[in-house]
Order: sequence, then structure tokens, then C-alpha cells
Amino acid sequence: MRTLIAGLLFLQASPLLAQTGGTLVVRRNGTEIGREQVSLEQGRRRGLTGSTLTVSSKYPAAAPTTQLGVRLERTTDGQLAVFQLDVERPDGPVTFLAAGAGARIVLKTIAKGSDAAQEMPGGPDVVLLDDNAVGLFGAVADLATPAGARLTAFYPRTGRRATFTATKSGSQVALSGGISGSLTVDGSGRLTRAELPGGVTAVLSD
Repeated sequence: MRTLIAGLLFLQASPLLAQTGGTLVVRRNGTEIGREQVSLEQGRRRGLTGSTLTVSSKYPAAAPTTQLGVRLERTTDGQLAVFQLDVERPDGPVTFLAAGAGARIVLKTIAKGSDAAQEMPGGPDVVLLDDNAVGLFGAVADLATPAGARLTAFYPRTGRRATFTATKSGSQVALSGGISGSLTVDGSGRLTRAELPGGVTAVLSD
């Protein structure tokens, strides 16, 4: 666990790559509630193979009350390598750092005046999500299979967990179970549309 925590601290100190790509316009029941800048890149820090998904969100887009920055690095087989979620809050920023190591994940929470770490079950079927980072569902779409991939979602900010199935058919992914809805991806694997519970939709605008 000490080795994983040391790696997390290195991740926190490393600069983020420039974010490029499209903007997800997020609406609830037709009314815009936020915008997310999303980028999917090949490769990871220090020249490692895999992929990097970054999300920068503002809810609402004008005069935001919630601002997040997310970086998800995954290995070539789609497993979690490192995850960093930075949250801007009036009382100071909070950072959630996670690193995968086989069947476990170490999650570290860093806030003003506090620093805590915990272990949780990991593995190839675990995804980290956030209600204000719809772009992370791009990783869910990548793990979906025609037969239906059974996945477990964990939301670091709230501690919520959900088990669901992601079934892929061409560019479409159907979600059922603890998370229901649908996803659409383009030929490069980018998430272009999401329909989620609560009347939430997100559409990619280049």
C-alpha cells in the first residue's frame, strides 16, 4: 500500500497534458446544466502505453458552482492505472487519487487539513465515475461487450456504488441495472452522446 500511495503522490505532482477535443453539453429535461471539455489520447505519463481520458467540467457553464478536473489513465487492456479527480470548492480544493494494483485499488483523499487513504476491491470490471463528469462514461463504452459486460461503478466524492451491465451493439451501448441509459461513440471511441437517469443527456459538440 505504501508503494501505491507514493505513486499517487507522484501523480498529483505531475503536470497534466493539454486538454483538446470536444465539448459535452449536458442537459436535464432539455435545460442545459453544465459543460465538459473531454479529451481521449493514446499513451500515458512517462511514455507508458495505454490511454488517457481527461474531463474538465463546469456546472452550470456560466458562474459554475461545481468545477471538476478528471484524469483517467488506463492500461492497454482497459484496466485502471491511475485516476485523479480535482474538485474546486468554496472551502478549498479536494483531490481524489486512485491507483489500481490487480484485485485492489488504493484511494487517497487530500483536502485542506486532512489526508486519508483506503483500499477497495479493484479489477478489470471496476470503473470510477462522477455525476458531474459524464465524459467518464467513455471508459464504460470501451469496456462494453456484445454479450454484456457486468461492471461495478464507484463514485469517489460520494462513496456511492452501483452494479450494472454495458451491452455494445455497433456504436451503441445499452446500460442496465444499477445504472440505466444509453451511450453512443464514434469510430475513434469518443463518447458523442449519453442518455442517463434523471432526464440527463449529453451531446458532444466539436
